[in-house]
Amino acid sequence: MVRGTGYQRFNGSVNASYKVLPILNVKAGATYSWAKKPELWIGEYEFFYRTRSQRPTWNPYLEDGSPAPGWSTSDGNPDYYRPRLTRENCTRKSTYNLGWDLDIIPKKLTWSANASLYHYDYQNEKFDKSFQPQTSNVPNNVRTAVAEISRFSNVQINTTLNYKDTFAENHNVDAMIGGEYFDHNTFDFSAETQNSPTDDIPTLNAGATRSKTYSYKSRYRIESLFGRINYDYQQKYLLSFTARYDGISKLKDNRWGFFPGVSAGWNVTQEEWWKNSKISNIITNIKPRISYGVNGNVNGIDDFAIYGVYKQIGAKTYNGQTAYYNSTLLNTGLRWEQSRSLEIGLDLGFLNNRLAFILDYYNRTTDDLLTNLNLPAYTGFMSMKTNLGKLRNTGFEMEIRANILNNPKGFKWDISANLTSVANKILQLPNSDKPNNQLDGYEVADGTKKDANGKQITKWIGGYAEGGKLGDIVGYKQQHIFKNWEDVKAHANMHIDEVAKLYGPGLANEINPATGKTYATSAGWKPIEPGDVCWEDVNQDGTINSLDKSVLGNIFPNVTGGFSTTLTYKNLSLYARFDYALGHTIYNHLKARSMGQYQGQFNNITLVKDMWSEDNPNSDYPAYSYSDQLNKKNLSRESDGADIDGHSSRMYEKGDYLALREITLNWNIPTKWLTHIGISKASAYITGQNLFYITGYGGASPEPKLDSYYKGVDLGRYPTPLTLLFGLNVTF
Repeated sequence: MVRGTGYQRFNGSVNASYKVLPILNVKAGATYSWAKKPELWIGEYEFFYRTRSQRPTWNPYLEDGSPAPGWSTSDGNPDYYRPRLTRENCTRKSTYNLGWDLDIIPKKLTWSANASLYHYDYQNEKFDKSFQPQTSNVPNNVRTAVAEISRFSNVQINTTLNYKDTFAENHNVDAMIGGEYFDHNTFDFSAETQNSPTDDIPTLNAGATRSKTYSYKSRYRIESLFGRINYDYQQKYLLSFTARYDGISKLKDNRWGFFPGVSAGWNVTQEEWWKNSKISNIITNIKPRISYGVNGNVNGIDDFAIYGVYKQIGAKTYNGQTAYYNSTLLNTGLRWEQSRSLEIGLDLGFLNNRLAFILDYYNRTTDDLLTNLNLPAYTGFMSMKTNLGKLRNTGFEMEIRANILNNPKGFKWDISANLTSVANKILQLPNSDKPNNQLDGYEVADGTKKDANGKQITKWIGGYAEGGKLGDIVGYKQQHIFKNWEDVKAHANMHIDEVAKLYGPGLANEINPATGKTYATSAGWKPIEPGDVCWEDVNQDGTINSLDKSVLGNIFPNVTGGFSTTLTYKNLSLYARFDYALGHTIYNHLKARSMGQYQGQFNNITLVKDMWSEDNPNSDYPAYSYSDQLNKKNLSRESDGADIDGHSSRMYEKGDYLALREITLNWNIPTKWLTHIGISKASAYITGQNLFYITGYGGASPEPKLDSYYKGVDLGRYPTPLTLLFGLNVTF
């Protein structure tokens, strides 16, 4: 538990409907929520890394019993800084809706309309009181005060006309046509002042120096027309057509997009010949399905990007006014991304559907993918947004449901399981001067291949390339740790490590071409020793450099799924739900920083005891080193930062896991105990959530880290919270 953090929330809702006329029903509703979640004064990952790394000999309290400040706000004592670096925030969300249903032709033709307003309001306040780290002789009296407000609202109005009817007894039609209007408005404001005279006034007005003022507003709108027709013949043959026509203000020349879809299904078990078959009592459901449709997306485009984007030139002015410049090359011809999906499925049921399977294969190709085209420097722009990308996702989904026991007077047992596999492939990218129109990525050796002139043949990995996939991780592969000098001489006697500036013992007295001196006397160069890493030399040229990098994993799982079970006995039921993910890799940056002593003065994690030493020569961790990133780079390799690529393979870990997400024990209180007190139904339950993981990952959470902030990198994060809930449901 982290003191000073937490989460408070209040929710409320009200809904009502009134039948104004026999053919007119009016409905309305409102919801409101308020939440409070205090922030930390440093980043979440920094907090976990730095507090876990405090030296065990450090006394967090002064002689008078008050908290000692420690080195700084980042590395110091949270008990000292928490009341001095104050953070308060709250989030308010509200929704209001009003609509009606009008039966124009009873049970056949209905006109529905609905209008809703969603409002989001976030307020954040920060104030740094006077504080004094132990490394300073004077207190810090800057007293920075910050106020931030973020608001947005969504207005949504839609109307539909629904028609249902049956013709010639067997032909069923359900048709709908409608329209929708959506309007999104955003406003952000923040301000900062410094040099308040006292700790007692945390607001902006007390600051003598106005150090920052910022505001931002934006808006976009969408207008849509849509329709759907569902048809079936005796519930045997199913056919559906859908279509949308959407226009969005984010686009200009190609503002509107048309997105159709069609699907068909066949209920084989409704056929008379099947009903009369001998196996109809065993196989009780067979339903093949197929669908094809197009969806649109413009999430990669800013609200006003097609009208020109301008940026301020720092704090500079021109002719007494703010200086700004055109920062983005316009492309008014941008179009909707279009994802074309083909899905083929099969539903199967056995023994009156006590055992059921749902199987689906999908192939989804996204055309006109929004990508950035790199531009020559002489244009004055770094890149331009285009529709020159194409991506394909294919996968398989399976769901199984089974009723194993079904005794109304005894045990009932139901289980279900699902599995999803996915693979992606880049089909098209903007033209570039690299093979397969490579964007970003790394040029590496293609094994030991040489061209006719004896020059190393290379290839590109990572980044984005036609024929490649998303999410590959690139780094240096550790083969083993040098056990002793014999091992060093056998595998790296004449080797050079250009990444860390290391040389094999056989080169000590040879001339270093980079310095003109021997390797042993070259400043900044160090010998390869026992306890260092033996890296994979991909091209076997005796030199470890950027050409020797390889793909070490992928940030995305290739298989996800879960399973659940419900066991019931009379009024008691036990429910459990598990989920899993397989195939993803996580860079354990917190582990690397700790074992590599990147900070240089922090406490170590227990894995340090497993690192190489003369008494532990068979370790698969290198020798302990002060500030590895400045020394042998056995862990950090290219960087001590939190980039996903460029590190030792030993710091990447498989994130495969099985998690117990929920287990609930429920008791339905006997009705005979309730009726005399005016209660018609009641149940009591206890629930546990996120109880454990089964995983080989060594960090706080093995779940894929796929948010926009350092994807695939575990910098230190809140463990998934373990929750216990006790509840009572009562119906009067």
